Amino acid sequence: MVPPKIVVKHPYYRMLFDCETYALDNKSVVYTRLQDRTLGRRKKEVAQSFGVHEEWDGFPPAKVFQFFRKFAKACDDNNISEGEAFYILQDFTKEPLKSDVMMVMPTRRASNPGEVTSYLELINWMLRRHVYEASVATLVETRNFAVQRDDGTGCPSPSASAASTPSAGSCTGRAPSRGALWKVSTARRVPLCTSATPPA
Repeated sequence: MVPPKIVVKHPYYRMLFDCETYALDNKSVVYTRLQDRTLGRRKKEVAQSFGVHEEWDGFPPAKVFQFFRKFAKACDDNNISEGEAFYILQDFTKEPLKSDVMMVMPTRRASNPGEVTSYLELINWMLRRHVYEASVATLVETRNFAVQRDDGTGCPSPSASAASTPSAGSCTGRAPSRGALWKVSTARRVPLCTSATPPA
């Protein structure tokens, strides 16, 4: 199940704020006892791709795009499903963000159903928590002004304009237009026929 998309006015930002932009190649949401037993090893594999000591604490907020991009790539490199990614994403955060993420997650023994129940819902929750369209637009505008001052002409050059377009990497890179990560998947998602809560 895909959560409601975050509505933005500027078409430039639609992909950035669309949780499906960060969907994984393996879209299965099923989580089994076997996956629960192997999750520790799978997490180490993702960590090798993600980078050691690269956990994010929630600051600066606009780094959320870069974090999701990096996490999705590390998961795809190791064929991690969305069902598995849902439970390992918190391990790539650090305080104070880690505690906030754990608060909205379902508990392992289902005593607390949690505020979010799937990988994409968790992505959506983090996007809403950290950024909104106006904050990104302000960041881009500030970057545009700085580039114009550096240029000394008062008018941004073509290269300066490209450098100030928001991206998932830094909100100041080229517009997301290529690569598997930026392609919003149109594939049919695996139905939520089983609970995303891990077995007891």
